[in-house]
Amino acid sequence: MKTRISLSLFLVFVFSGAIFAQTADQFFAAGNGHYKQKNYTLAIASYTSALRLMPSSYATWFNRGQAYYFLGNYSAAVSDYSEAIRLNARYTEAHFQRGLAKNKLKDHVGAVSDYTTAIGLAPTDATIWYNRGIANSDRGLDAAAIADYTEAIRLSPNYSKPYHNRGAIYFRQKRNAEALVDLEKVLSLDPANAEAWNGRALVYSRSADYDRALSDNSQALRLQPSNAKYHYDRGSIYSRKKDIDLAIASLNQAISLDPNYAAPYLLRGAIRFDLKQYSLARPDLEKVLKLSPGHELATKILARLNALGQ
Repeated sequence: MKTRISLSLFLVFVFSGAIFAQTADQFFAAGNGHYKQKNYTLAIASYTSALRLMPSSYATWFNRGQAYYFLGNYSAAVSDYSEAIRLNARYTEAHFQRGLAKNKLKDHVGAVSDYTTAIGLAPTDATIWYNRGIANSDRGLDAAAIADYTEAIRLSPNYSKPYHNRGAIYFRQKRNAEALVDLEKVLSLDPANAEAWNGRALVYSRSADYDRALSDNSQALRLQPSNAKYHYDRGSIYSRKKDIDLAIASLNQAISLDPNYAAPYLLRGAIRFDLKQYSLARPDLEKVLKLSPGHELATKILARLNALGQ
């Protein structure tokens, strides 16, 4: 998700009292200084002092909302963005940022509504289209998300993120050729994108092109050697290739990096079950259920172990 860090830099003075306007301006400027230093708590205090003196400043409401956003207080951010919008209904950035905050709060419908308003005000802004695509994807509306990512790409052909997200949807839909095209575009624009290297590895693995899959996964791991998911995916590729010892080694590494990551325990347990290493499979599967209670596949394999008296 793209978050903008821009601030409004000027107050619109509506007070007739020059002393109060000057003081509000000073608090506002101090808030901006704290914000730029990422001292968000101090920024909020300064903006709040400015708002006591000049409550009609939509710029100050917006900037305080930004500080709340970066502190992770998304509800407070939404409240401040909303006040900025009430004071200036055509404030594109406030609609956009409120959409970001709503999406963080899982209010995906509200986020789409805000992004749509922002698009109406700034229809050529690819970042807004991209973020509406994220919200639509979060709603499970893949076709709408693809349309939004496609428009973002049309507006900004060198913007890598919408290619990446559209490729991820194509992969999920098993549209492998289209996913591959998008991921290759991402890598041409952003060759240090570890997630794209690993994503392309998974496309190759699905097509049983295991050598290319392992090569791309290796590149992802060179960029992010401590990423547990990439080690897990490497284990999955080796498992598909029937290189069981290497699969187990990769899964062990994933678990060592993230002991609370259920997926490698599940795959390792399933491999051990298939190898009839039942005493090793059971603790892996039980660990999955501790991390993900009610996990369907782990429950089924454990039931088979019980049926075998293991």
